[in-house]
Amino acid sequence: MKKYMILFSVGKDRPGIVDDVSTVLFQHKANIEDSRMTVMGGRFSIMTLFSCETDQLEAIKKGLQGLKELGLDTSLYEAEEPMAVPREAALPLKMEITALDHPGIVQKVVHILRKHKVNVESLNTQVLRAPLSGAPLFNLNLEAAIPPEIPISEIKGELAALAREMNLDINFFT
Repeated sequence: MKKYMILFSVGKDRPGIVDDVSTVLFQHKANIEDSRMTVMGGRFSIMTLFSCETDQLEAIKKGLQGLKELGLDTSLYEAEEPMAVPREAALPLKMEITALDHPGIVQKVVHILRKHKVNVESLNTQVLRAPLSGAPLFNLNLEAAIPPEIPISEIKGELAALAREMNLDINFFT
């Protein structure tokens, strides 16, 4: 029987981390199905959904214990088969926000979305330095699902008002 698991791994950034983790999974016939990997604050983090046969799971867990010796902390969680998870009808919302960095941007944006029962499916943020001034620039990329009964113009209107209030540049994508 096929089993789906989510693996979280984090450790001090160095070459070879993805190889170390993917080798353990490959050696035990697991299949990486979806993943996000990035460096943050000098640490490399991995979030990956993989599938395997149920009888391979214990061997995979033992293999992951070996990653501790390589400086990686790992945790494993059961997941559902992605194609079996029911998805409700929804309108897609994709947007990017750029602004001078300051606290509260993420919280204010997601609060508006929550109020309208919008489900955040992906959210990535990053602070970079502006090319000439070196000022910290905040960047947010978000993908979400809007319930069909909620007017998208209402949500965009509230986000536009927030953009004026907080001096944010918002771009919506279709």
